[in-house]
Amino acid sequence: MPVGGAHDHLDVTQHEFSCRFRQVFFDSLTDELADEPDVALGEMDVAGGVAAVAVAFPESGVLFFDVKDPSKPKFLSWYRATKCETVVIDVDCGAYVDLSKDGTVAFLSLQNISVVPGGAPDPGVRPTSETGVEVIDVRDPAAPLLTQTYPVASIGGVHTSQSKIIPEGPTDNGPRAPGEYLFSVANGFGIEVTLVNRPGGVPGLSPVNRIEMDDVHDMFVHNDRLTKRTYMYVAAGFETGFNVYDVTDPAQEELVAEWDITPDCPEDWYSHTIQPVIRKGHRYVTVDAEIFDNGKQSAGQQCGFIAGNGDKPGPLWIVDATDFTKLGPALAQGADDVEALKASSRRALVATWTNPASRPGGNLTFSPHNQQVVGNRIYLSNYHGGIYVLGARAAFRGRNVRPRELGFVLPHGPDGRPIYELNPKPASPFFSAFPPSRPRIWDVRYYKGYVLTADWHGGFYSFQFEGDRRRLQRGR
Repeated sequence: MPVGGAHDHLDVTQHEFSCRFRQVFFDSLTDELADEPDVALGEMDVAGGVAAVAVAFPESGVLFFDVKDPSKPKFLSWYRATKCETVVIDVDCGAYVDLSKDGTVAFLSLQNISVVPGGAPDPGVRPTSETGVEVIDVRDPAAPLLTQTYPVASIGGVHTSQSKIIPEGPTDNGPRAPGEYLFSVANGFGIEVTLVNRPGGVPGLSPVNRIEMDDVHDMFVHNDRLTKRTYMYVAAGFETGFNVYDVTDPAQEELVAEWDITPDCPEDWYSHTIQPVIRKGHRYVTVDAEIFDNGKQSAGQQCGFIAGNGDKPGPLWIVDATDFTKLGPALAQGADDVEALKASSRRALVATWTNPASRPGGNLTFSPHNQQVVGNRIYLSNYHGGIYVLGARAAFRGRNVRPRELGFVLPHGPDGRPIYELNPKPASPFFSAFPPSRPRIWDVRYYKGYVLTADWHGGFYSFQFEGDRRRLQRGR
């Protein structure tokens, strides 16, 4: 993770770093994206042999790939949605894409900070109009079809969405409403819950509930085999570390836990992504913090100096959440009892990982971003810090052992597409204010023994981690 005057973050040839990884596929997408070559690729999902990669900026959309053989992805289509708002505040309007469990429906989260349109649309791209969720029929991923635009009342749109099937099960320990649901972050308001309908196979959404909360970044909805209940784990940005809700009946949610090791400092860590795992009768939660520089922290509320802790290495925490009552929430312990929440949260913390160079995150340069837990391994994207595979076997047994680096790669395919340049510059830059770098990795997905990822402007990759290759050879 080199820095300094002799290092150029934009020079791909200075970033040929890897350990126990081999690249098996790379496509710069220069030809496929020729109509808008400077689009930035964002977050992604994989299901049913289909990979969906969000187009984040300066327009929204989705790229679909056939990954039935993940060592040889095949580009299928480019679904083009709306232009981003680039006049007042430029923001990544293609915020997130989620696939249904069977891979036949894509849910594209759309956001715009202001209502000022981004100018005349390019051919095939709709002008900015609504923010919310676009429901896309991908039964034929080579010909994706918009079936509904579901508007979501919010401040600037929807940042992330996640679909989940709540199964049939016991009702003696609480209400249950089986079905397929979509949980969407309504920026500034909370989480919009909708029911996924498929009349005649055509997907659509209908409203169910609005779960109110001040700040949300991401969530993970999980069918818990310990209690046979469905819980939604919410990475709550600056608001707190994470909250846990029982959403077995999404119309009747119940807050059951909260975790935050610095509840007295609302401007330090920005809780980003989250995932629960069950290991040997215990429940653990992995949660990471996105690191950026948002100016100085407010006086009197400092757990550090920079809002977003850009002067510190970004952490990934592993928390023992087997007993929700031992986590909080603070409100159940007293309206302003932040010390009780801090103490219970610190007791529940099992282990912490930060990058091995102890490199400060900067302004979204070396920052944890998205994670995926597979067995006892954590696949973590790290912006310009690349991709890590972390071994967490000991921590998932409740031991205070830092997850260790099993493999690492900084994708460094040939430099194929230009970095966006906005002209004129927006009045208040957001997306374009982040220092550019090559590569810049938002997301990573393990699929059938391979690691898939997309670089903002570099292209689409398939890698194989040596440990996964050996696992496949053993038939595991």
